[in-house]
Amino acid sequence: MKILFTGGGTMGPVTPLLAVVEAWRKAFPQDEFVWIGTRSGPERAAVEAAGIRFLHVPVFRLTRYPSVEWLTLPFAFVGSFLVAWFTLGRERPDMIASAGGYTAVPVVLCGWARGIPSWVHQQDARVVLTNRVCAPFAKCVTTAWEHLLSVLPPTKSKWIGNPVRPSVLEGKRDVAHERLGIDLRYPTVLAFGGGGGASWINRLMEEIGATIAEQANVIHITGRGKRADRLETIHKRYHAVEFLTDDMAHALKASTLVVARAGMGTLTELAALAKPAILIPIPGSMQEDNIARVRVADAAVVLAQDATGTGELKRAILELLADAARQKRLGTNLRRVLPTDVAEEMTRHVRAHCLK
Repeated sequence: MKILFTGGGTMGPVTPLLAVVEAWRKAFPQDEFVWIGTRSGPERAAVEAAGIRFLHVPVFRLTRYPSVEWLTLPFAFVGSFLVAWFTLGRERPDMIASAGGYTAVPVVLCGWARGIPSWVHQQDARVVLTNRVCAPFAKCVTTAWEHLLSVLPPTKSKWIGNPVRPSVLEGKRDVAHERLGIDLRYPTVLAFGGGGGASWINRLMEEIGATIAEQANVIHITGRGKRADRLETIHKRYHAVEFLTDDMAHALKASTLVVARAGMGTLTELAALAKPAILIPIPGSMQEDNIARVRVADAAVVLAQDATGTGELKRAILELLADAARQKRLGTNLRRVLPTDVAEEMTRHVRAHCLK
């Protein structure tokens, strides 16, 4: 049996599918996998590292602002569908799997026209445009959030959660001590703004870092190209790095609390580890929808960027550091509202309901 996964342009629609691939391989090692992504997106390295053959199709998108892409859109649109059509004809997969992304629409729609069933997974708390287009053509749909069952096709949708890759759970505090230099006698605050960093979080952490480091280790991930030399002199327990790859799981494991944005990748990893967090969504983004569900569940401290300065963030960090009971409650509630140990269940559901 061959399963064709599609998604790319960003890692958002890729990470949960890779978690499913790991579970699928364990349960059904005889099955074959292939991936259709974007030519220059970040997903290719992760997909090939997982031992999956990688293909690509041209992507098209309608930007919300005037762009040269408006002129090339008709050609990109036709090109995407033609490449997707012939690729599916050549590969002849038994099923298509998507969690959104630029490649989803041509692949899922061409698959429907060829009689190939599709599974669509919705991560964010608001249905993204690609999934709104693809869901009617899919044979089954899963969602990370229970409330979305009221807006997705009711007869073929199921709330399961958002799968996390096992490597996220394999961090060790001792390794964080050795590689990042943290003092295990103190609690640890981990601050980051996603894969690209967040200039706003970076600025506030720089201003309050010395105060926080008096009471805790600080691991500050600035994003590539955003680490300033002055961060070296804040405090001996203040550790600034541009990016963590292999050590991110160790940093998460060692953290007492996390300061971060509210993307689904971040929320899923925090939920998997039941980590208490202070979350600041990007204004006007899908993250605000995600955080609304978290706030209702009392599953994190939520701050609005336009109403938060150094004083508010410092107070939130220090108060949460001092309240172990609240730390435990927030982590437990986040794990409950966003289940993540679901890759095996998702694999069983998809095979039972989505394949021909």
